[in-house]
Amino acid sequence: MENNDFSYKDIIEQHRPISKRHSPMANADRAKQFSPFAALKGYEEALQLKQKRYTPRIELTEDAKSLFDRKLHILNQWLEDDQKPVVTIRYFVPKSVNNTGKTVDENNIELGAYLEISGEVKKINLEMRRIQISDESLSIDDVVNIQEVPLTGTSEQTINIFGEDCV
Repeated sequence: MENNDFSYKDIIEQHRPISKRHSPMANADRAKQFSPFAALKGYEEALQLKQKRYTPRIELTEDAKSLFDRKLHILNQWLEDDQKPVVTIRYFVPKSVNNTGKTVDENNIELGAYLEISGEVKKINLEMRRIQISDESLSIDDVVNIQEVPLTGTSEQTINIFGEDCV
């Protein structure tokens, strides 16, 4: 094999040709040619929605409904007495409506997720079926459980909001 160190000697000292028809491209525009692009708009969001796990809505039994009603009544009494009960509420959030407009599965069961919020109950409106806890206003129909929040780090004995009959 022969040493070809000088095989490009004729062009090594030449300058890059400059077009007379096209102006030189800016470095930022040149970099855009190699940046990634989204061939399918919304594809990433659709994938994220598919990855979420939804659960069916829980239908409360008659005993659970009567217990829930007693707890609401007790909370309402506390609010009327200017008490500030602190509770944890577990509630259902329906799956966001997709392009098909459905929030149900193939068996017509409503899908969504269960979330919990803790805070001070501000207001209960039984006519509009709304409960306001902290800064959130929730539908009473979406609430599945209300529990009192135990006080920690206090020397006082915790007052049982719901009493023995609600346990």
